[in-house]
Amino acid sequence: MLMCDHPGCTAQYRRKEHLTRHARKHAPLAQRLTCEVCSKAFDRTDSLRRHRQLHRREKESEGPGSRTVKACDRCHECKTRCDGGQPCGVCARKGARCTFDRSSKAGPTTGQSTGRLGPDRPQKLYGVCETAKTLGSQAYRGGSAARQTPVSGSEIQDLLLQHESNLRERGLLGTAAAGPLEPRSQNKDLDIDRYVGVYFSHFHYQWPLIHRAAFGRSNEPPILLLAIVMIGLWLTGEAAARDRAEKMHEKFLALLENRIDAWKLDGEFTDKTWPMTTYQTIVLNVIFAIIRDVPQCLVSRFRSLLHAVTTTCLAGGLFTYAKMQALLEPTDSLVYSWTYMEEVKRLALAIFKLNHHLNTGMLRPSDLQFPLPDSGYLWDAPETKDFYCRYHVQLESRTRVDDGPLICDIVRDVQDGKRGLGMLFQADSWLGFAVSQAILSEKTPPSVDCMQN
Repeated sequence: MLMCDHPGCTAQYRRKEHLTRHARKHAPLAQRLTCEVCSKAFDRTDSLRRHRQLHRREKESEGPGSRTVKACDRCHECKTRCDGGQPCGVCARKGARCTFDRSSKAGPTTGQSTGRLGPDRPQKLYGVCETAKTLGSQAYRGGSAARQTPVSGSEIQDLLLQHESNLRERGLLGTAAAGPLEPRSQNKDLDIDRYVGVYFSHFHYQWPLIHRAAFGRSNEPPILLLAIVMIGLWLTGEAAARDRAEKMHEKFLALLENRIDAWKLDGEFTDKTWPMTTYQTIVLNVIFAIIRDVPQCLVSRFRSLLHAVTTTCLAGGLFTYAKMQALLEPTDSLVYSWTYMEEVKRLALAIFKLNHHLNTGMLRPSDLQFPLPDSGYLWDAPETKDFYCRYHVQLESRTRVDDGPLICDIVRDVQDGKRGLGMLFQADSWLGFAVSQAILSEKTPPSVDCMQN
């Protein structure tokens, strides 16, 4: 038993931390935990924390326009305590985007301004205009976007009109045909959740660029979210939805071209992070251009975008494994480090596929100086606990290899007649097929007609 050494005190405790807490009662008032507001003394930090919350609630209730504190979308979804701040304490510590879209669905009181996007237009197409201002400044860290400056719905509409007028003057956007305005029913809000679900159900497994388990609608940058919604609209096959997706696609093209100098670099990247969100958005738009079979006048513009992003990524070392690893910190968690590396690998492979399909000649298999991505077992884990379970199973069975052979080395072995083609097919069937066809074409002798010519 641990006894208190204060004169006249006979208290005894089994644990040292309990004795330490008891000893604070004998300390002078100046050495005890005190509240900065009312100078009340406490022996425990948790008691002081709860006491401070009382003062904070009193201050909020006395302030102008006071309201009942409601949890933000992130805290509500995770069922964690939220202080109702803008941003709240939890989101501020994690660097996440703090939104209250859930609480604004009922609509604000007449005459009140929420300071965010209008409740009747939280995710409309003209939100693309806001993303034009932040395009290129987004950096992927921990799966969350940089916090956006709140902009009202009317300001976004004004910005869109100004931006479209500027694009028309520069010849990047056709003049709108004169005619009656669309019915209000046709201009209703997009069902974001529906089209995001369509994207992940029918497009994600063909082009697995975005980690599904880490994707959160309220935490993703609008530029990436709208690109996903655009593809989801098209995949529904509905005429009205496809028409809207085409209009979004043309606006995306103009916006990406207008902001090309914000992310196109001539030399190596100078900062520690790559604008992953911008690259993913560009790649999705180029893929969509191929899917919807855009007119030839637009093909050259999308090829220019692909050329620019490929040049930038080559200069920045996106296709080099050492550069990928250099962006990670020793303090990063296992699940974050793994997810980040997987998204970078899959982005690099997607850029390689697009260059191969469009026959640009900018990338060769020898440029893929990084290991193959996961075959999908860990990538498709629905939750963090499932990821850890699957990861440890692979460790115990000794099938887990974090630093496997580089893709360029595997391709070289296959060309020399060694094993490795199965690894390519398992990780990415398209890559395995492309390599096998390239090897087959090298071994096939020229035809008689070609020899005669």
